[in-house]
Amino acid sequence: MTLKNKDWKEFYIKDLFLIERGKRLTIANRIKGLFPLVTAGYKNEGVANFIKNQEQKTYKQSITIDMFGNVFYRNYNFKCDDNIHVLKSNILNSDNGIFISVAIQKSTMNIFSYGKQFRLKTIEKQKILLPITPKGEPDYVFMESYIRKKEQENLKIYKNYISKRINELEKIENIVSLGEKNWDEFFLNDIFSKIQRGKRLKKNDHKPGTMPYVSSTAMNNGVDNYVGNKKKVRIFSNCLSIANSGSVGSCFYQPYEFVASDHITKLENKELNKHILLFLSTIASRLGEKYSFNREINDTRIKREKIMLPINENKEPDYNYMENYMKKLELKKIKKYLDYKHGTEKK
Repeated sequence: MTLKNKDWKEFYIKDLFLIERGKRLTIANRIKGLFPLVTAGYKNEGVANFIKNQEQKTYKQSITIDMFGNVFYRNYNFKCDDNIHVLKSNILNSDNGIFISVAIQKSTMNIFSYGKQFRLKTIEKQKILLPITPKGEPDYVFMESYIRKKEQENLKIYKNYISKRINELEKIENIVSLGEKNWDEFFLNDIFSKIQRGKRLKKNDHKPGTMPYVSSTAMNNGVDNYVGNKKKVRIFSNCLSIANSGSVGSCFYQPYEFVASDHITKLENKELNKHILLFLSTIASRLGEKYSFNREINDTRIKREKIMLPINENKEPDYNYMENYMKKLELKKIKKYLDYKHGTEKK
């Protein structure tokens, strides 16, 4: 089952799908809810918010194309704005939908931008290359089988990689629940040896590169861009980043080197490992409950802040417990994912 052994043919998108455009919805008119709101953008597959606006139509099992030519298959219920075109068809499923999305993306790659947007007139002229049956029709069965095969191959690689990790995690003895532990307050500067704000880097000064640029966004681990700036910036690693403005309180563990904007502050203690820092990031994010866009976490305030932590018999932060708690949680998530994939395979 290889792509090279198949015959291929071009098809107009409009001949394969019913095409609809989303309805305009300004930020001010968004009502918070449970439906993903899809708009133009690559990050988070274009999901900008979660809404419940009744006037916005609900779609499912569809392919979306935004104004920049970004293409995604969506197997969940969602709503979208007028920057999105929705491709609907009864033949779409989670496997051939992914295959077709990639085919469309290849046909639109590096073509569309703010200056040349993907609109309805564009779609009517757009062709995609697809594998075909002996009758010259799109071979949806092949597409579905191909994606399933790729998924099985990737799952096998993942299982081989993770099996060793599971064996390590299962050696950890059972630990008590969070509610059974004693807790106490600690100043942040007693937990972290270095607390330092990032440095301002204007958007116009961003240089193309591969280093994550962490700012105050609450999504993507705070990564707002990728830059190549190395001078007049602050580069941190192996620490927590906490948003001091914008999405105030959003806190993430950053294991890699990154350029820090002035909208985030690093919390660093090189003696703490990944699992302890992950535990602390969740606790530190609770600080966001007492701040807002108009009340930021400045350098003075953060040094006065306290967080609640589980303690040991000496009334010190119980780092051993935090580490083992997160390892147990990691094991639980891994097994849950594998159980889900096994269930999918059986179907």
